[in-house]
Amino acid sequence: MALDLGEKRIGVALNRGTSMAFPHTVIEVEKRKNTVDEILEMARECDVDVILVGWPLRTDGTQREEAARASRLKKKLEQSYPGEVVLWDERFSTSEAERRLLELDMSRKNRRKVIDQVAAACILQSYLDCQNP
Repeated sequence: MALDLGEKRIGVALNRGTSMAFPHTVIEVEKRKNTVDEILEMARECDVDVILVGWPLRTDGTQREEAARASRLKKKLEQSYPGEVVLWDERFSTSEAERRLLELDMSRKNRRKVIDQVAAACILQSYLDCQNP
């Protein structure tokens, strides 16, 4: 499972036992107070071995300000999740997702609905590609 963190939304992607990443859903952060619990429940329901938390780095590899938020989420998840929780480089995931959706000629309104979960799928696919070169 991969998470693309945003201030308002968290994109979620799964690989469903394959070597391919698939967009899964979006968690609306503003409307939920128990985001960590929701992520943990989803991970358990989907029988997830590894939770990837998108780690926002700058192009030179240094941490962006948002990286601390990702690190905090990782620590919270690790407190209750028996599986592995990993920070994973998310550089260019949103721009890659945007490019893919534009190639599909998707309207701006429809792109906004799915961009976060497609970005999470880009993060997960990067991880999967590194695990199975």
